[in-house]
Amino acid sequence: MSLEGAQTFLLGLARARGLELEVFAQREQNTSVSALKGEVTQFQLSTQQGVALRVLRGGAWGESFTENLSEAALERALDRASENAELTVPESGAALVNWPPAPALDLSGEGLSGVTVAQKVAAALELDRVAAGADPRVISVPYGGYSDSVRDWQVANTGGLERSAQALSAITEVYPLLSESGQSKMDGDWQFTREFTQLDPTRTALVAVERAAALLGARPAPSGAFPVWISGRAMAELLGLFAPMFSGRMLEEGKSPLAGRVGEVIAAPGVTIVDDATLETGLLARPFDAEGCPSAPLTLVEGGLLQAVMHNQGTAARAGVDSTGHAKRYGLGGPVGVGHSNLFLRPHAPGGAAPPAAFSGIQLLGVSGGHAGANAVTGDFSLEASGFLVQDGERQHALDVFTVAGNFLDLLRDVRWVGADLHWTSLGTGAPDVLVGALSIAGQ
Repeated sequence: MSLEGAQTFLLGLARARGLELEVFAQREQNTSVSALKGEVTQFQLSTQQGVALRVLRGGAWGESFTENLSEAALERALDRASENAELTVPESGAALVNWPPAPALDLSGEGLSGVTVAQKVAAALELDRVAAGADPRVISVPYGGYSDSVRDWQVANTGGLERSAQALSAITEVYPLLSESGQSKMDGDWQFTREFTQLDPTRTALVAVERAAALLGARPAPSGAFPVWISGRAMAELLGLFAPMFSGRMLEEGKSPLAGRVGEVIAAPGVTIVDDATLETGLLARPFDAEGCPSAPLTLVEGGLLQAVMHNQGTAARAGVDSTGHAKRYGLGGPVGVGHSNLFLRPHAPGGAAPPAAFSGIQLLGVSGGHAGANAVTGDFSLEASGFLVQDGERQHALDVFTVAGNFLDLLRDVRWVGADLHWTSLGTGAPDVLVGALSIAGQ
C-alpha cells in the first residue's frame, strides 16, 4: 500500500472507531557514494518508509509506528497506539489541531530524476582526485563523497488536517589528511544544494586542502584567558551544541538556563538569533512541522533580548502561547519533541562596523567533542579546538589542538563584533565570525 493509501486507511478506521488520530508518514530515498585513490569504495542506495501514529484519549497520547503498510499491520499499529494511550499519563494541553495553511516552499529544485548514477559517481571521484592532487603534502583523503536524499512526508489527523511536502538535498564533502615534518593535520569542507548542477566538487576539494594545509606547522597553544576571534564555522558549531536551550520542552523541564527569562537581556546588543524553517536554501527547511503546524521565521533573540523560545503544540499550550511550528520527530519510533530548523546568528549588513585591524589573540577555527564537552542545561563547555595565534591582525602560526572553555550565555554577552558573512554547518546552524572579549584557552 502507498503512504497516501495507508494514511487514508488509518484515518477512516480511526473515525469508524471514534478515535482521535494523527498520522505522520514518511518515505526517504538515499544515495551514498565514497571514493578513495580513484576507486569507488562504497555505493549505496536505500529506501525507508513508514507511518507513525498518535492516538489521543482522555488527554493522553498513545504512540506506535510501523514500516509494514499492509492493512493488517496498519490495524495492529492503530490498536497498539490506542492501548498505549490508556497506559499513558494525560498531558496538559494535548490536542489535535487543524492548522492554517502552510507556506508554499520549493524544496525540490529541478529534482534528481535527470541525474544519472554515473554523474553522482563522477562527483565523488572528482572530490577525491582534486583533493589528492592539490598539494604534495596530501597523504590520504580518508573521508569524502557524494550523497543525496529525496524525502516525502505528510501529516494528517481526524480533525481535518491533511498536508504533504517533499525536500531534496545533494551534498559533497571531503576531508584530506596532510603531513609535513612529522606533523599530520586534517580539515575539510562541504557543500549542500537542492540543484545537482550547482555542486562544485573541485572548489570544495581545494578549500578543504587549503584549510588542512593552514594547520601544518602548528605550535603549542598558550594557556590563559585571551580575546578570541571565533570563525563563522566554529560559532555555528557552538550554536548547534546549545540549540536545545531554546527548546520549550527543555524550559518546562527545568533543563535550560533560559527558563523564566523570556523578556530579559541575555546577550550583547549586536546578537540576534533567528530560526527560519522557510529559508528555502537552508538544509532543514520545511513548510510545516511534525504536527502540521505551518512554518514561519521566529526571532529568538533580538538585539540581545530573549523574545521567544521554540514550541510544539503541547509545550506552547502549557506555556500559554501559540505553537511556533517546531514539533520534531527523531525517527518514526521516537516521540514528538521540539527541534530547530535553520537556526542562525544574524550577520551584520555589509558595510557595517569594520573588524578591529589590530586584533591580537586566538582565532578559533573549529571545535569538537561536543557530545561530552558541552552541557546545554548549564551552558558550560570545554571543547577540543583548532585555530591560530593572531598578532596585530596577522596570523602568526597554527596552534596544536587545544581546549577552549567557557559558558555559552557568557560568550553571547561578551560579543564585541559580528561579521557580515554567514557560514553554515551540517547541523542546520549558521553564524558569521564574531569577536569576544575573552575565553579560557588551555594548551595540551
